[in-house]
Formats: sequence, structure tokens, C-alpha cells
Amino acid sequence: MIMRYQKEINHLKGADPALTQLIERCGPCTLSPDAADPFAALCESILYQQLSGKAAATIASRFKALYGDAYPHPAQLLKTKDEVLRGVGISRGKLLALQDLARKAQDGAVDFKAILKMDDDAVIHHLIQVRGIGRWTAEMFLIFNLGRLDVFPVLDLGIQKGVQKLYGYKKLPAESTMRKHAEKWKPYRTIATWYLWRQVDG
Repeated sequence: MIMRYQKEINHLKGADPALTQLIERCGPCTLSPDAADPFAALCESILYQQLSGKAAATIASRFKALYGDAYPHPAQLLKTKDEVLRGVGISRGKLLALQDLARKAQDGAVDFKAILKMDDDAVIHHLIQVRGIGRWTAEMFLIFNLGRLDVFPVLDLGIQKGVQKLYGYKKLPAESTMRKHAEKWKPYRTIATWYLWRQVDG
């Protein structure tokens, strides 16, 4: 059986003995990006912000139920009354973010076809124009929707904990320390990130 990301994993193993041990403990990388519906992916990211996975999944399920158990198209979302969206548990801030995303997707301010041709930094700057989308959300989009291989979400708490555990730091490492370690993993920092998440997840 051909393992996914074998070239990337071989590079990481050759670059970092500590990460090699983690990779061998965790086994094959099962990261599987899905570029089918970028608008839906960003809607989901907004819904999941600052909530536990279980609570966010419940709200997302209720939200999709409004549209036949699927994420809506931008026009559908914009036609839905605020009180209906608030009724499924969406906060005021997230409601405004979803509507802003839908408007910008509809009028072309957010251009999903153009994004495919942009480099990672350009994608991030393109997306953070949307209310409620910051760098972390844009980085998750790069990883899980676009499948970009060299993303390192240094502000992600799971990654901070992963680096702390991997190298035995007594407290969460500074951003500069994390970036120094991650230099060794280029150009496949996304795969290293996946393994750091797995370490924190146990």
C-alpha cells in the first residue's frame, strides 16, 4: 500500500530526530483536505470559533438543517431572517460574520477561483477582509480546504502545546522559538503541524 505524504514524511524525519519519534509513534498521516465547497468550509470555521467541538457541531447541525442538511449558498444565507439564524444558537457576532462572508462571496470581493492561484500569504490577506475571519481561520482554510503543505499556525494553542511537549519545555514556547523549530520542517510544515495536533490529542 502506498502511504500518503511519504516524500514529506521522509523529509521531516531527515530534518528533526524529535519529530521522527513522534511520526513513528503516530503512524501514517491521514490528513485529507476537501476543496469541494470553500464557502461551506469558511461557514463551518466561523461557527466553530471559540466553542468546544461538541457545542459547535450541534449548532452547525441545526444551521444545516435549515437548508436540507447542507451548508447554504451565499444567496440562501442572505435570504434567511436574522431571528431564524439566531434561533439555532448562532451568536450575534457570528451571524454578522456569516452574512459578511456571504455578501463578499456573492459580489466577488472574496473570489474562490482566484484564491486557487494565490500563494499562502495572499490567501490569508484575501480572507481576513471578511468580518470574523482572522489569520488562524485563514490558515485552517489553507490546510483543510486548499491542501497547502507549508502552513504553520503558530497562534494555535494545540500547536503551542505540541511543540512544548515535543521538546520538553516547562511552559508554552515563545512564537520565535516555535518558528525556529519549524524552519527545519520547511517546505512541509503542514504535515509537521498534523503530527503535533495528534500528539496533543493523545
